[in-house]
Amino acid sequence: MTLEAGALVLADKGIACIDEMDKMRPEDRVAIHEAMEQHTVSVAKGGIVATLNARTAILAAANPALGRYEPHRTVAENISLPVTILSRFDLIFVLRDVPNKESDSKMSEHILEIHRKGVSPTEPPIPLDLLRKYISYAKGIKPVLTKEALQRLKDFYLSMRSASETEGSPVAITARQLESLVRIAEARARAALRKEVSAEDAEAAIAIMKRSLEEVGIDLSSYKIDIDIIMTGKPKSLRDKLQTVLSTIMEMEKETGMVEKTALLNELEAAYGISGQEAERLIGQLLREGTIYSPREGYLKKT
Repeated sequence: MTLEAGALVLADKGIACIDEMDKMRPEDRVAIHEAMEQHTVSVAKGGIVATLNARTAILAAANPALGRYEPHRTVAENISLPVTILSRFDLIFVLRDVPNKESDSKMSEHILEIHRKGVSPTEPPIPLDLLRKYISYAKGIKPVLTKEALQRLKDFYLSMRSASETEGSPVAITARQLESLVRIAEARARAALRKEVSAEDAEAAIAIMKRSLEEVGIDLSSYKIDIDIIMTGKPKSLRDKLQTVLSTIMEMEKETGMVEKTALLNELEAAYGISGQEAERLIGQLLREGTIYSPREGYLKKT
């Protein structure tokens, strides 16, 4: 019996770069879930379970499900990846191909020069061999948090959490993002070959985390940061509306047994101001999730 190491195991103590992550097979998704959470990959073969180390950082790229990224939809709706995997990334950024005359001109010149000369028209600022040595040396540094850096990260975390204390407000940040901030700040110090994480490193980590949250963690109906968009795939505002629809169905069920869809739409508009079009979308989502079902045409019932 032989075991062959896959990409994540081969990238142990390094970086695994994954393209087209949204097209990953379901069995590979299970493996990457374990690798991102526990830094191991378990393989069962011939009645033996082997646990292999996969202590790797993952840099991944994925394409939107509909071909183009739709800004009015959440990141979970745009990318065909389960939120259990999405939520384990420290940072998520949206790269959109927006036409721009200046950058398009530079890009076209660069690509055409490569074809004309056969090599890259520009020299890298740092020779590749030196860069490899630098990265290899930097990996051996284990920076520690200074009191100033710790205080900056703590203040940011508490200020974000306090904004969520008001009843009805979405949760802006969780302990998982605090751990991400520590890792980002440590990585910045390591890149500069410093043995201590400075307040400047902490501020830089906070800035890049804010940028990520502003791109993928904003509830577009309230323009508030809502971490549940990444953690659960649904903003709080949507969860509240789904709960309203479900509660209304349960109340109407007590009187009629089955709920007539037309009566439900009228009740939602009259009592809660939810338009017919939006109510149809919410009902459709509850049907897809199996929370409610249609016993017969035009009628609904809670599962």
